[in-house]
Amino acid sequence: MRPLAFIAAGLLLGALQSVLLRWVGGGTVPLQLLVPCIAWLALEAENVEGVTAAAGIGYAMDLFGGTPAGLFTFMGVVLYLGARATGIAVDLRGRLGFAVLTGAGCLAGSFGAMLIQRWAGVPEAPPGASLIPRAIVEAILTAAAAPVVWLGLSRLDALLGHEEPGLVP
Repeated sequence: MRPLAFIAAGLLLGALQSVLLRWVGGGTVPLQLLVPCIAWLALEAENVEGVTAAAGIGYAMDLFGGTPAGLFTFMGVVLYLGARATGIAVDLRGRLGFAVLTGAGCLAGSFGAMLIQRWAGVPEAPPGASLIPRAIVEAILTAAAAPVVWLGLSRLDALLGHEEPGLVP
């Protein structure tokens, strides 16, 4: 139940992102509101529900981005695992640490997607180095918006409550 709620929150954020980017510059301003969802899951969710929700949010990123099916599903799980490992090594539960983690995750996700598409995509139109400045701006703007997403997901988590193992409804 909880992973589905976080996937639904990701779909809502993706729709909000689409509307915002359409109104602000028609897509010239990059922003990725679903990466903070994956980073939050890495810091707060259990392993199985986190990976499941990260894959679902990655699939939503595929749908909203028009990318090849499975690209951001894979990248979402990789980002989840990387953020999970980073969250274990360093305490990033504050707003600033979360913003830095989200910005780094967004940059890593953009670079990873570019590398995968360059390696396995259409050979006639591989992504070029001209996308690197856009990826950096996207990471900075995403990191700036991350505390707001963190607050919303924390409130959703408090609303859902934690499941207690061993209890059968």
